[in-house]
Amino acid sequence: MKQAYLKTEMSQHEMILNQMGGQVKIIKGIMCYVKFNVKEIAVEYVYHINNLNKYFLQRIDPYPMDMGTYANKDEILNVIKHDIKQFENASNSTVFEEFININKRFANAKRHFEDLYLYYNIPHDMFQKLNDSLDEIEDNIKSYKARSKRIYFEKDPDTI
Repeated sequence: MKQAYLKTEMSQHEMILNQMGGQVKIIKGIMCYVKFNVKEIAVEYVYHINNLNKYFLQRIDPYPMDMGTYANKDEILNVIKHDIKQFENASNSTVFEEFININKRFANAKRHFEDLYLYYNIPHDMFQKLNDSLDEIEDNIKSYKARSKRIYFEKDPDTI
């Protein structure tokens, strides 16, 4: 009975999205939810295994982050393993909670920025100020990396 309901619900979504002009592809697979606790901080993931054996991974807590698409279970398990080890390592910092809060603020700012440009006509000078602020944040991250002691060596950073 539940399966029939899900198929009906999916068909309704597909129909409405098609009427809106969307091209819908139904991807069958398995959705997995994983939760770890690192010093009383929940670190949670969701990943989808589709019929092409591709794994799409997202961290949903303590702050949302797309983590990528992977080709096999070994890759996704390795990514989660290192992510948890990095959180365990970072949890030893005296500013661990502040680190989490800054990342939450970045996630919120991303959503606020989207609302800003989708709902308002922002003058070019205001847009440029926001862009300059992002440049400054990027420059600070690079500068702080160069002036800080590395503490995790089991893999290299993904982006910096």
